[in-house]
Amino acid sequence: MLVGLLTAVVVAIPVVVLWARGELVWWEVLLLPVGCVAGALLAAPLLRRGGIDVDESGVHPVIPGPARREFAPWHHINDIRAERRGARTVPVIYLDGDRSWRLRVPYDGVLLGGDPHFDEKLCTIRNMWETHHTWQRDPVAGDD
Repeated sequence: MLVGLLTAVVVAIPVVVLWARGELVWWEVLLLPVGCVAGALLAAPLLRRGGIDVDESGVHPVIPGPARREFAPWHHINDIRAERRGARTVPVIYLDGDRSWRLRVPYDGVLLGGDPHFDEKLCTIRNMWETHHTWQRDPVAGDD
């Protein structure tokens, strides 16, 4: 929605200028909707996509395409916090070895970039971690 809104503003400026000068013809009226659709279609592949799946084994990223997949089992996660990154608040998981992983969603941002259920989702992720991080780890081969 934000990309479509920005495209509409950029395309509307010349249309409004031509209309104010009285030089607007019928095909220029079509410039606004066609420009908005074209801008949204061109920007769609550039938008970041993805997410996470949270289950009893840990946090799994959901990334379309042949992207590198990370996995964070619960017993390797030390903490989960909401942190400010620029104008957004995002969940960050802290792993063993002083590594951190900024989750793509959910996030709380400005304008149309916020998730209205951010707090609920963050609480769900933290609750899953608190429930599962002390569970029995997989036995090491050879241990009885």
